[in-house]
Amino acid sequence: MKVLIVGAGLGGLASALVLSGDGHEVTVLDSAPQFGEVGAGIRVPPNSSRLLERWGVDFGKVKKSKSSRYHFVRWKDGSTITEFSFGSDAQDTYGSPYYLVHRADLHKGLIEAAAKAGVTVLPDHAVVEYDLDEPSVKTSAGKVFTADLLIAADGIKSLARAKLLGKEERPRDTGDLAYRILIDGKKMKEDPELADLMNHPCTTSWCGPDAHLVGYPIRNEELYNIVVCATCRDEDFKPEDGWIAKGSPEEFVQRFASWCPQVTKLTKLSPAFLKWKLFDLPVLETWVSSSGKACLLGDSCHPMLPYLAQGAAQCFEDAACLAECIKNEPDLKTALKKYEELRVPRTAIIQENTRKHQHLLHIDDGEQQRARDAQLKTPGANNPVFWGDADRRQWLFGYDAQMVAKAGFDKFPSSLSANYIKSH
Repeated sequence: MKVLIVGAGLGGLASALVLSGDGHEVTVLDSAPQFGEVGAGIRVPPNSSRLLERWGVDFGKVKKSKSSRYHFVRWKDGSTITEFSFGSDAQDTYGSPYYLVHRADLHKGLIEAAAKAGVTVLPDHAVVEYDLDEPSVKTSAGKVFTADLLIAADGIKSLARAKLLGKEERPRDTGDLAYRILIDGKKMKEDPELADLMNHPCTTSWCGPDAHLVGYPIRNEELYNIVVCATCRDEDFKPEDGWIAKGSPEEFVQRFASWCPQVTKLTKLSPAFLKWKLFDLPVLETWVSSSGKACLLGDSCHPMLPYLAQGAAQCFEDAACLAECIKNEPDLKTALKKYEELRVPRTAIIQENTRKHQHLLHIDDGEQQRARDAQLKTPGANNPVFWGDADRRQWLFGYDAQMVAKAGFDKFPSSLSANYIKSH
């Protein structure tokens, strides 16, 4: 089968890799003139690392760290609120490692694996028009590509989405913004108060009023990656900026000047960075075209806020599920509908919980904050953090999207909303 994928991001490349491995002829188009050192750190939890390693992505070539725990700390004094351990190694607990890597390194690994599998990747091919019945696409240069299956992995600003739904489904502004910052690991190791963040790799989350920072080492502790999620203020973006703007070290220092010493020291080591507004989408009516020859994948149908670090992981799960459904079902339309049936409930639940964390992690000091901190210390279904319940952690990290698709049904822990699951 000829497969055409629009978008050479992580989800598009993963889909290309697994489908090519199943014997399909795969072409990937992307608008970027070339692929290079783009992005910052990214977490690769066990539910995605198991798939990537199965598909031949060589993590042995990737400079990386491993996360052994998630550590929540107070913004004001740096004291521990709680921590969730993955055991001595996520490999032992969930069957696959929890990697901390640079996005560019992961993207390069996927490009190399896809090329080895025979995938054709064409940069500088911006798609401007979709025909979901043919299916085919037209590029800005006027070139037309046709296929048996069209996969739109073209991101949150997807051009294909409106065509598939028959209406515009505009991304929603969540009111938050994000910074992604990379700090020199050598400089951190020179400061005893920061060195521990490099020497004992874990994911640290400093939680405070209207913001939280997540930090972890990458590239064999050469760099420390920081993701800041905060309430977007009027002065953060000019009208002409759109979604993305340049951020300055001075801005970072000023915004977090009253936070604990670890945070203030990190702000003073920051280079210039980019910041962007955080958008999401409601649960879509469908991911599959009426022709049964085209589908959405990844951020084009379920963009994730960064609060659970599952954005890329869910794209990889999409790829695994889609490929397995196609392998198991000879009728393409039936296979695509099965992919939708299996993926929508899980991605919707994760989306819903990322939105809950947006508020949960940004509570100002007071009675509500003290109640939250007390709940965070109590493991089980009533813990407000998604990872605070062992069953939910297992459902998230122990998941094997390929095996679920092979079985043809999914299971959900009792601590998730039964009514929500039934409605989807």
